[in-house]
Amino acid sequence: MKKRFFITVIPFVFCLLFTSQIAAQERLHYWRDVETYLQDQASSAFEKAYQVLAAHPPGTNHSDERMLALLTLDILLHDTRLDNGPAFMSFMNDIIGNLRAELQKAEPVGNEIRFFRFYNHGFIVKTPTVTIGIDLVRGGKADNPFISDNLMRSIVEQCDILFITHAHGDHTDKAVVQMFCEQGKNVIVPEEIWKDMPPQFRVLRGDDMMRESIRIPGKNASLTVQVYPGHQSPLLNNVYVITLPEGQTIMHTGDQDYTDDLVAKINSSANVDVLLVQCWMMPMEKFVSGIKPAFVITGHENEMGHTIDHREAYWLTFRRVADIKVPYIVMAWGESYTITK
Repeated sequence: MKKRFFITVIPFVFCLLFTSQIAAQERLHYWRDVETYLQDQASSAFEKAYQVLAAHPPGTNHSDERMLALLTLDILLHDTRLDNGPAFMSFMNDIIGNLRAELQKAEPVGNEIRFFRFYNHGFIVKTPTVTIGIDLVRGGKADNPFISDNLMRSIVEQCDILFITHAHGDHTDKAVVQMFCEQGKNVIVPEEIWKDMPPQFRVLRGDDMMRESIRIPGKNASLTVQVYPGHQSPLLNNVYVITLPEGQTIMHTGDQDYTDDLVAKINSSANVDVLLVQCWMMPMEKFVSGIKPAFVITGHENEMGHTIDHREAYWLTFRRVADIKVPYIVMAWGESYTITK
């Protein structure tokens, strides 16, 4: 029998104080200064969108106000004139800074699982006993990341372990991996992505599904991890099914290509409570019906390293998940959502 869950949404309170927004309040004319106009307009729109999202937090009922705020983010994040500009960079560090503060004070109790939506397909999953990072990256380029090293390191300090699904740069970040290793925390990968990594760098991959029990150093807790050998075209992609110490099971797909045989294996050997799936999974309805999770949370919207036709807008996600038969949640970067068994 499928487990029953109660849902609790804890609004993520955003206090986005953009320096450029202050300038926008003081300035009344932008004649012959198109660049500053666009940056100040974007700062104002980013701030207002997250104010609306805070008033209409994630849930299985998707209000018009929330969907309009997400559409506003889509429009901003698909405007290449804003890529790597001051409005976007300030926005990124503000929302991840707020996520860090929320992560510090958020203490799930009982059977609560709290899901934090990070950049791209990254998630932080927090229970009363463990905090798990999956596909955490800083975004941008190595010499100019969207999220500063100091901010990223403070996020890593709050996590117990990192799972990496595959070697693409929007899912794995060498600097973030090194931060985990420097702090003595395990990093689970499908292959030896880089040479000469510390012993915390662990390869879990087999020709068939493999099951591992992973102890969390310094905590009286362990994870049971089922690793399914998937692919994104020829690239190795681990699909992780993680049983949390409290008993719930989550699944992260990485960028797994849809294959009937893999779905059949997962369905026959795992009871997935929460599915963290890339928003462009094809076909979404068939994949979800094969896995049979209790809840779906999408990821991978608005990957800024892609061209605009593959940045995968939130409005497209709603179109793709409209016909699935289980409750689904669509979150913006920095938001969080709590599910109670």
